[in-house]
Amino acid sequence: MQSSENCIGQPLVSGAVVTSCEPVRVLIVDDDYYAREATRALLSRDRRTRVWGVSASNDETTRLLSDAVPAFQPDVVLLDIHMTEGPRAGIEAIPSVKALAPSAKILVMSMDRTEDVVMDAILAGADGYVWKNESADGIASAVVETAAGRFVVTRSIAERLLGSAVDLHGYVTEILPESHPYRDLTDAIRETLHLYCICGMSAGEISSELQVSVNTVYSRIKSAYQVLDAKSREDAFQRFVERAAPGGATTRMV
Repeated sequence: MQSSENCIGQPLVSGAVVTSCEPVRVLIVDDDYYAREATRALLSRDRRTRVWGVSASNDETTRLLSDAVPAFQPDVVLLDIHMTEGPRAGIEAIPSVKALAPSAKILVMSMDRTEDVVMDAILAGADGYVWKNESADGIASAVVETAAGRFVVTRSIAERLLGSAVDLHGYVTEILPESHPYRDLTDAIRETLHLYCICGMSAGEISSELQVSVNTVYSRIKSAYQVLDAKSREDAFQRFVERAAPGGATTRMV
């Protein structure tokens, strides 16, 4: 990605730099429909980013990148870890993505924040790692910062890495702030809604993730629907995208 073609040049709230030139081109790779479409919608709403393409599998990603004219490949590949090909398929795809699109940055966006998975993604060549549950309305800023050459992480990922063998001070690192798109919902209901509508998780998966009963999950979803005046998962999904603020500042870690 060259500075004459992308959006690098004007300061963000945090002091980072972004321009008003061409938007950052993004390839979204995620096998979950809701997560994929939520990310597409959020990036499409921000003038700094443009969705270059979407992919639901590693094979589709390979085809898209192979068919692309080198000068018009994506600037950033937004990559999930858990794909239909396997629980670590995203990590396994990083070397081939780097080979097919050598100038592209790879930003991992995953529900998995275990230290060994994060470390393996970084060692494989990831240029940033954000936890889905913390990154929603800040994803455009995360993409722009990654395109500018900064290593972007969400707060919980940074906290895990600080005690690891990875020295974050060796990177120009940005930490995304916490995401709170629904300020009229309780934290517990907001988190459940995010996992259900944006991350595409089932009630059973949410139950395991949050360590609560399935009945509690359904109760929270019902409460969220009442607050949002939503009648279905699709309605709630739409309201998330409509109410999420474009952009979102980042915090410099020095």
